[in-house]
Amino acid sequence: MRQAYGRINTVYFRGSHVYFFEKKFLRQMFVSAVLLFFVMVNQSYASTNISAPTFGSGLVEITIKDDRVDRPLVGHVWYPSTASGTTQPVNKSRVWKVADAYPNGAIAEGTFPLLVISHGMYGNRLNQSWLASELSRRGFIVAMVDHPGTSTFLRDVDQARQLWDRPVDLSRLISFLAKKSKFKHSIDSDRVYAAGHSLGGYTVLLTAGAKFDNTLYQAGCFGDTRIPVTCDVMGQWSVAESKADQLAMAQSRKDPRIRKVISMDLGGTSVFSQKSLAAIDIPVLILGSGRADMLDQNQESRALATALKPHLAYHLELKDAGHFDFLGICKPEGYAILKEKLPGDEIVCVKGGAEREVQHRRIVAEILSFLEE
Repeated sequence: MRQAYGRINTVYFRGSHVYFFEKKFLRQMFVSAVLLFFVMVNQSYASTNISAPTFGSGLVEITIKDDRVDRPLVGHVWYPSTASGTTQPVNKSRVWKVADAYPNGAIAEGTFPLLVISHGMYGNRLNQSWLASELSRRGFIVAMVDHPGTSTFLRDVDQARQLWDRPVDLSRLISFLAKKSKFKHSIDSDRVYAAGHSLGGYTVLLTAGAKFDNTLYQAGCFGDTRIPVTCDVMGQWSVAESKADQLAMAQSRKDPRIRKVISMDLGGTSVFSQKSLAAIDIPVLILGSGRADMLDQNQESRALATALKPHLAYHLELKDAGHFDFLGICKPEGYAILKEKLPGDEIVCVKGGAEREVQHRRIVAEILSFLEE
């Protein structure tokens, strides 16, 4: 199944319920439940009448080679461009509608905010290209890399085990763009942001100051009951099995250059230290899926919203949205192709056409409103 999902450049998580078998954790869950009872999920959407594009979308491929010779990074940078003429599709797909761009198009003059995006489990730099296209045409530089070990193109259990490197990838990406790339004079260093989908949401929360809690992980994954999604994913990668890995996982990966973060239907909230979440000092936009088709919102996005400082957390469940609505638009024939060629994978194209376009407009509107306020 994971191989099939990787072949269509997507992410897969199943809905979950979190259980802790020690009294300490049961008390924490009780407190969270009480808080959730009093928290009203924000269903007030920003206007979907987003501003008209000001620029074209430029696109370049990047390779980051720094002192981490063991972990080179490959990715895309989308940016505001003054190029004109015919755009080109960024890739080819029988299933997905593909965004267009001006390859190596001229960079618009001025400085622009930078958004780095982290893909989900076995995803890649193309998963949120639809979002990068929309934002770059409205004055954002948007950069994405394939996370080694947990990407479509490089699956390696040992690298996946080192989950602490995912947020470091984003920090390296920011450093490269700000210091060594042709964009170094085009980035507004006061407006650097991070967004992530699914496991990518977990990743960007680490850059905001969240910390892995090994006690919660051990209690929730190695007792009589299990946290289904988190335990299954981290368990298959042998995460935090050694003392050295536990220390590396628990180390802060906060990047003070990042001023805001966006979580798009994240997974993994249950293994964050509650103390670290309460200490996050930057605004967080939490986008949850109203359909809750893959993740239990009470244990993920809603739980995250209750753990953060109220004045810094903006939580919105997108009505009728599913986990895969943060991916691209499916072609009309996409569902049938997947059902025939990769049975089971067609789930990523459920409501993946016109309905997903509506969700995308909402997502773009919310992100623009959050980043520009």
